[in-house]
Amino acid sequence: MSIKKIFLIRFLFPILILIHTDLLAQQTFERRAVTVSNLGISYTNVGTIGNPNIRTVPSGVPSMEYPKDSGTEHLFEAGIWLGALVDGQVRVSSSAVTNSAGYQTGAAGFEFTNAGQLFNVRSSLEESSDFSPVAISHEDLISQFTDKNTAVGNVPIAGHDNPLFADIQMESYNWNFGFTEALSIIKYEVTNNGAAEWNDLYFSLYSDMVVRNVNTTLETGGAFFNKGGMGWLDDEYALYVFDRGSTDEKQNTYAANVILGSEYRGIEFHPRRAEEIIEAGFDAPSVSPDFWLFNTGAGEFSRPNDDLERYTRMSTEWPLDSNRERLRNDGYPDPVNGPNGNFIQLNTIGPFPNVAVGEKVIFYIAYVTALMPENYRDLVPANEADVDDFDNVESRANLVENIGWAYRLFDGQENSDGSRERFLVPEPPKTPNMRVELTGNSVNVFWDKNAEDSIDPVTEIQDFAGYKLYRTELGDDLNGSISSSAKVLREWDIQGDEIGFETGLSEIELSEPKIFPDSDIEYNYKFEIKGMLSGWQYLFSVSAFDQGDDRTPPLETSINANAVRIFPGTPINENFNSSDNIYEVGVYPNPYRVNAAWDGTSSLTRKIMFYNLPEQAEIRVYTLAGEMVAKLDHNANTYTGDTRWFSNFSSNNRILPGGEHAWDLLSEANQNLATGLYLYTVYNKQDGHVQRGKFVIIK
Repeated sequence: MSIKKIFLIRFLFPILILIHTDLLAQQTFERRAVTVSNLGISYTNVGTIGNPNIRTVPSGVPSMEYPKDSGTEHLFEAGIWLGALVDGQVRVSSSAVTNSAGYQTGAAGFEFTNAGQLFNVRSSLEESSDFSPVAISHEDLISQFTDKNTAVGNVPIAGHDNPLFADIQMESYNWNFGFTEALSIIKYEVTNNGAAEWNDLYFSLYSDMVVRNVNTTLETGGAFFNKGGMGWLDDEYALYVFDRGSTDEKQNTYAANVILGSEYRGIEFHPRRAEEIIEAGFDAPSVSPDFWLFNTGAGEFSRPNDDLERYTRMSTEWPLDSNRERLRNDGYPDPVNGPNGNFIQLNTIGPFPNVAVGEKVIFYIAYVTALMPENYRDLVPANEADVDDFDNVESRANLVENIGWAYRLFDGQENSDGSRERFLVPEPPKTPNMRVELTGNSVNVFWDKNAEDSIDPVTEIQDFAGYKLYRTELGDDLNGSISSSAKVLREWDIQGDEIGFETGLSEIELSEPKIFPDSDIEYNYKFEIKGMLSGWQYLFSVSAFDQGDDRTPPLETSINANAVRIFPGTPINENFNSSDNIYEVGVYPNPYRVNAAWDGTSSLTRKIMFYNLPEQAEIRVYTLAGEMVAKLDHNANTYTGDTRWFSNFSSNNRILPGGEHAWDLLSEANQNLATGLYLYTVYNKQDGHVQRGKFVIIK
């Protein structure tokens, strides 16, 4: 397939999927991103995790973006390592290694291949086109790959001469509950299909986690990667990272990978179950971290480059010196990450004494993200001395809570016979079907009763309690927080259950269900919000919450499950040729001053709005000398925003008012316009009428 075709596929479907066929390798490469939660993490069918190209192409498939559509990424690339002794010989197979380009067919360290299989997608959501009664989560992404091939088609895999003959099925589980929207759990079923048993097996998560906002950063190369801080949470078996020094426009967030557990010969093989493992006649494994510098480094910070060095790092715990103690006390590697470069992380469990031919071992891990608490959102540590004040038990509270939910999902429910039903936890009600109708500067929010007949799978009780209506504030989109900073605008709950404010639902309930021509959903509730400001972006969502019980607080659906972004403004101008000047086209803000309140930080993320436009129009902008500097085509039925501003600060789930069109103040040659007075014309394509106006740019 040509580069041009790959480019078209990538940018036509930037969020959902990237597929291309490597003709030389004769295998099909697929990268697919999670879509149901607020964590935009992507997986490939060759065992890598993330999209290493996201730093240079921010509009591509996300790597490990949280919150979704914020531009805040947390991962360059990750993968797994398997290391064991086979007939006394060290063998290590890796799906990702330190490589500045990320995955490359045949490159050293990228040793897993597929046989042409694409992802299988399942969903437990009955309304999903991927619904399956055997689905584990709202979005299961399933792929298979193997290390048995030493070449891919005609391309040899560099340095991969002694495979373990490990066949792997990878299943990623993702949910749209409020308490799961920042995590993704992965199950690896690893089967020894070689001719000899594996001894002293270790399983590792290799990762190059880096926290940067790819929309707002101006840094590239080494400067992009050297702003990270990291640490180790011993009680959670988690490696975590954060942005400890960049000037990106962002919120402060954490990312972590966690080894949740494994299943080996009928027991859960993990330090959390040490007593049970010892009772079964095995030594309990350990879970421990490791670090090294991307390019340079000496001693314990040197990069492992071959099977022996990699296996040594996997099987040797982090040195028990002051560095290890700092890590155990939630500190950082020494030298502190900064001008020295980019630290790579390794999280390892083992050893597993032996794995017989045909035997299967199952590993469960999680990638988890979190916002720092609100009082840490805008902080930047000024120097090394105040990092402990920036990254501490309080700042990590949300991360630890989200990791706790990953463990709770993994543990599931214990049956009477002592077995576990994994991923069975109390659930919030179903997500309401919501619709937003925009009329000028007013919004009508409609939703149905979908949530009210929900039965909790654990308690088996119909425990719906009420609804919450969320809306963001002006400017939440500019710092990447629009999908996580929405505040409760109103709340309604059923009466008589002693939950909430006992308001009842009569204020919002329609006398007759509302059905729209383009849908068969019956909407039962309506709430109107007036007086919103034109040109600004707002996010709206309706959530449902339940009553909770003695063990679990009330659970709520994710605000991102049905979120819609709206831009108030003038509707389609049906009276364009009227002599009444209330239908006159215009521009706002006018005068435009550089760095208007809704602008981004770069010259490519500015916008002004033309308003009172007819359904179909051509807008032309001229200098006073009559030189045309821009031409815009407006079609109210298809226009959803086509400037860089929308790519950086909005998402596809947006609604525009019909009579407005944004312009980025760039000429046809993508040049910034100078200070001055500009003229414009608006031509109505349907009746030929023209209106004229002027605006001022002030720098």
